[in-house]
Amino acid sequence: MSAQLHFLGTSDAKGVPRWWCTCSVCNEARTTGRNCRRRASALISYNNDITKQSEQVLIDASPEIREQLSTLTNKHIDSVLISHPHNDHISGLADIAMWSHYLNEQQGNFVCPLYSPRDVIQVLETRFGFLKDKANFPFIHIESLNEPLAGYEVQAIEVPHGANGSSYAFLFTSVSTKKRWAYMSDCIDLTDLEPWYKLDLLILGASFYKENQPLEGRSVYDVLEATALSQQLRAKRTILTHMGHGVDRRKKAPASVSYAYDGLVIDLP
Repeated sequence: MSAQLHFLGTSDAKGVPRWWCTCSVCNEARTTGRNCRRRASALISYNNDITKQSEQVLIDASPEIREQLSTLTNKHIDSVLISHPHNDHISGLADIAMWSHYLNEQQGNFVCPLYSPRDVIQVLETRFGFLKDKANFPFIHIESLNEPLAGYEVQAIEVPHGANGSSYAFLFTSVSTKKRWAYMSDCIDLTDLEPWYKLDLLILGASFYKENQPLEGRSVYDVLEATALSQQLRAKRTILTHMGHGVDRRKKAPASVSYAYDGLVIDLP
């Protein structure tokens, strides 16, 4: 059995380059492209060599999801996890809905469930009327999940998102090995640390390198704060995502973390 995580996009809400910005990172992103980042989405690809089962789970649907998925060999999506209803994480749902509707017309009885906590679903139903059309795009609440996704038991745990309220981080526990990893793209000032101790892998958002403003009024960690949190949680491996133009991949990350980038593929625990 094997599972991989594809980083489809690794930027914060504004993208890199920001179209109005001429800073050194944005200018580099326009030229050599090392810092070019689309909005944050990720894809879990799972294969069971014994049962020959394969499954792909999308985490968030960014505004660039059409471009992101177009680069993949296997473009099929079996289910979608949504962390919170901010524009940079949900705008691509319309593209997913059109795709699932197309397959339903071609093959019949095709569904692509969307899983998210109830408060998120309520916002999505208001923003996207098509979500109520269960024939084409059915969904259930994450609390209702009775079966694993892609070989993992999945929990959605509410985390503070600072000035933007709250978000959900996803905690994945392998059915076969019990190893744990988490996807926490939008969080700051985390106080309930217990669920996140000693993770085998932590995917954590860090929109700046060093932000000189206090936590109050902000919504995501900076790189140095994220590094300190990773060390506090004693994560075996930490990869940073959701990075704005304050993070320059041409410069080395702090010793205990690494930077994700669009197109990065890693093996999951």
